[in-house]
Amino acid sequence: MIPQNHTNFIYIWGNPLDFSLSPFFQEHCSILAGSRILYKIFRGSAFEFSELLKSERCIGANITIPHKIEALELCSELTEKAKKAGSVNTIFKANGKITGDNTDGTGLVKWLKIKGEPLENCAILGNGGSARSIAAALFEEKCRITIFGRTEKGWEKNFGSFHNLSEWKDDVFTISTLPFEVKGKNLITIGYSSGKASIDAAMMLAFQGWLGAQRWFGNTLPAEKFAEIVKLHAKAQSNEQLILNLATKNEI
Repeated sequence: MIPQNHTNFIYIWGNPLDFSLSPFFQEHCSILAGSRILYKIFRGSAFEFSELLKSERCIGANITIPHKIEALELCSELTEKAKKAGSVNTIFKANGKITGDNTDGTGLVKWLKIKGEPLENCAILGNGGSARSIAAALFEEKCRITIFGRTEKGWEKNFGSFHNLSEWKDDVFTISTLPFEVKGKNLITIGYSSGKASIDAAMMLAFQGWLGAQRWFGNTLPAEKFAEIVKLHAKAQSNEQLILNLATKNEI
């Protein structure tokens, strides 16, 4: 049980983080679950971050681009999911040890199952860290996976087959992890930027966050409640950006 006589910290390490939803929905959810925390953005070096993790008041962290692979070296132990994904997006403390986990793929798969998407045959666009963790999670679901990228990195053969990005055709369910827009009738994108978070990106983030909160707090809010809160904050962020855009154009 986390002591409640002082405020504990959870950090998010990455860059850019200007439009991250995580600080808002994680603090909101922690309050409703009776586990008051401060969720803080950190943009410093790996050494500085490792020192923060050692504090008794730090109960964990999220890691995002570009530090997910670097974070492997900061952990005393890794979960099987982190090992398979080859990266860490969630840190928690187990028996006093800094432990790395990866909820990227499992968070998305949970959402896709709720949506009822077909997971027998999937394509993944891009072969960076997020793509690898998604491929690992889909592989556990017995999905046939084809990964498309510009240059093969070697990990792809552990989960499926690799093809050049130019060979992709929109004929199977596809998940795009690319940093630019791709269109297709069978495609979802998990990337998001200010005011442009798709429902799939927001819900992947929601279930990633829910899995992380389980690591930090044990029992927490139901996954569905987590999803509702993330939708609320995503909508608020989108509305804020719309207002800023209109103000910039001198339309209000």
